[in-house]
Amino acid sequence: MTDFIATANPGFAPYAMEELRRRFPGVKLAGLAPGETFKLSPGPLPDGELIDSLRRDEPIFLRHLFPVQEEVPLSSDPEETAAAMKRFAQTRADALGGTAVAVQVRKSPDSPFPFSSAEGRDAIVPALVDMGAEPVAKDAKWILSVYAAKKTLYLGLSKPRDNLSDWPGGAVRFRREEGLISRAAFKLLEAERTFGLPLGRFTNALDLGAAPGGWTSVLLERGVDVTAVDPAEMHESLKGHPRLRHLRKNAAELSFAPGSFDLLVCDMSWDPHHTCRIVSGLAPALSAGASGIITLKLMYRKPLQTISDLLEQYRQTFEIRRVKQLFHNREEVTLWVRKP
Repeated sequence: MTDFIATANPGFAPYAMEELRRRFPGVKLAGLAPGETFKLSPGPLPDGELIDSLRRDEPIFLRHLFPVQEEVPLSSDPEETAAAMKRFAQTRADALGGTAVAVQVRKSPDSPFPFSSAEGRDAIVPALVDMGAEPVAKDAKWILSVYAAKKTLYLGLSKPRDNLSDWPGGAVRFRREEGLISRAAFKLLEAERTFGLPLGRFTNALDLGAAPGGWTSVLLERGVDVTAVDPAEMHESLKGHPRLRHLRKNAAELSFAPGSFDLLVCDMSWDPHHTCRIVSGLAPALSAGASGIITLKLMYRKPLQTISDLLEQYRQTFEIRRVKQLFHNREEVTLWVRKP
C-alpha cells in the first residue's frame, strides 16, 4: 500500500481531505503543513486504483500529490540530508538512466530541512547526471519528489500525469509580463491550461465584470473579439483597441442577440448565486456549444455545500464540464460550463 503527500491551496486542505473521505471511505489523512499539505493513506484501496480514479475525475480542492516510496528521519545536517536524497535517487537508477527527470523539493514552514528548494534540487542533480539521467525543469518523463516535514523526509518517484500537476506542489507559475494589467489574468491563463481549452479557438467573447481588463487583455492577445461589461474604466492600454467594445453598464441590465458569443468569461466579485442568475440570464446570447469560464466566490462558511448548490443551479442552463480550485484562485473556485 502506497501513501501519498497531497497539497491544496493554503487554508483549503480540510476541504480537500473531506472530498477524499466522502469519495474513498476508509482513507486515512494526517495534516503536515497546516491547511495546505497532508499525508494520504489509501487504506483498503488497491495500489493504482486511487490514482486512476483521481485522474478520471479530479477533485475540486486537491491540487497535487506524489507517492511516498521512502521515509527518512529528517536531519538538520546538510551532508546527511543530501546523502539521503542521493541514495534514494541511486536506488531508482534503472528507471531514471537515460531519461529526462524533474526534481521537485518542498518543505513545510516548521521543517529543519537545511536547504532551500533550489539547494535541495542541486544536491540531487549530480547523482542523476552520474546515472545518465537528464535533469530538466519541464517535459520530464519522471518527477523525483522530496517533501520535508517537521520530522520526516518523504521521497517518491512518479510519472507527471500521476501527480495531477507537473508543477511543484501544483503551484502553476506564469512569468509576469511587463505591462500586465492585473494578476487576475493568471487565473484565466491557468484555466486555459488546466481545462485544455485553447482560448484562441474562440471568436467572440463576453467578459462580465471586466474592469480593469486582466481577462479581456488575455483574450485580445489570443485574437478574440471582446465585449467587456463593467461600469468602471478599462485600463488605459486597452482603450481604442479595434477588437474591444466596452459597455459601461451592469451586466444585469443587458441583453444581446441570440448566439452573439461563443465564449463567456466572468470574474465578478459578487455573491456567487447572484452571479449565477446573471450568467444564466445571458445564456441565450451564447451559441450552441459555447463555453463559459466563471469564478465562484466562496463567501459562505461551507464551501462544499456552496459549490454543490451552485452546480445544481448552473445545471439548469449549462452542462458542467469541470470545477477546480486553481493555484491562482484564492477564496474561490473556477467553473467551466458548456451551453448545450
